[in-house]
Amino acid sequence: MKIRYTKELFIIGCVAAFFVGTILGATLFRYHSTGGGEFEVRLGAAEGDLTNPLLECEIAHDTIASRKEDFSTELTNFANQTKDTYGVSDLAIYYRDLNNGPISGVNQGETFAPASLLKVPVLIAYLKWSEEQPGVLEESIFYEAPVELGYQQQFAPSVSLEVGREYEVGELLEYMIKYSDNQALVLLFKRLPFHYQEDLYALLGVDTSLITNPTAELTIRQYSIFFRVLFNASFLSRTNSEYALHLLTQTTFEDGVRAGVPITVQVAHKFGERKTVDGLQQFHDCGIVYYPKHPYLLCVMTRGTDVKSLIAAIAETSEYVYHKIDEQYGQ
Repeated sequence: MKIRYTKELFIIGCVAAFFVGTILGATLFRYHSTGGGEFEVRLGAAEGDLTNPLLECEIAHDTIASRKEDFSTELTNFANQTKDTYGVSDLAIYYRDLNNGPISGVNQGETFAPASLLKVPVLIAYLKWSEEQPGVLEESIFYEAPVELGYQQQFAPSVSLEVGREYEVGELLEYMIKYSDNQALVLLFKRLPFHYQEDLYALLGVDTSLITNPTAELTIRQYSIFFRVLFNASFLSRTNSEYALHLLTQTTFEDGVRAGVPITVQVAHKFGERKTVDGLQQFHDCGIVYYPKHPYLLCVMTRGTDVKSLIAAIAETSEYVYHKIDEQYGQ
């Protein structure tokens, strides 16, 4: 019998994890406690892990591991200066300390066209399907001819699919994420049962019309939850969550968020680009920066007339946030 995921089931799972964590936490789990009766329970991350599974629902607002230092005011001032410097029309920023620390944001209610950012939930949905139906990732799909999508990518894949070849689903997922290949997305989208995406969006409280409506928009905070469920390993198995984040660390796009972080620090991220009917460009980049012992989520969404300026604004935002974190936790 096929199980459909609901918010109620998700909550039940969190509660169950709490009781298991209460019994076994002393030997297996990592607690982050505020000292005020609020906490979260995580399995813990070994060196090299990209996930840190959340075993209890997130109810805490602070932790011992991450100091509660909100820099929203400074971030807002920085965003305003950056908009002026680069001629950016709209700039939204979402920062979240993934050790249950502070959240800071700018223009979090502003909506944007997610574009290629939505390749991440396609990846998540496929991996969920593979958990229920082993062998899905090894199935082959024939690439007969390119599909006209009505939009020319400014950052075209450095490696493209070859017409007349068969590709395993797992290969197509790599093309879609690592190279942001739209043709791979089309092939995968046609094969994927719709309810896997629909269930994922509904569970996370994201508008399901985004799946099929190219004009639909969402906020930066709404989008960030797709990366959070991967880091928390709260929707997929830990193995598949690790696999998804590993793919996202291999994206060939090295500007944006990646450009603002030292090369020695891993970044699992995805960018998206879109030119709208009013002639404006949109460019976004969202991902997890694995600052040692203090990984954080950073999403930046922009709108303006010049895509190079938008990318430069994202890179400068990433660098600014990284230095703020380094001031707190650096040696």
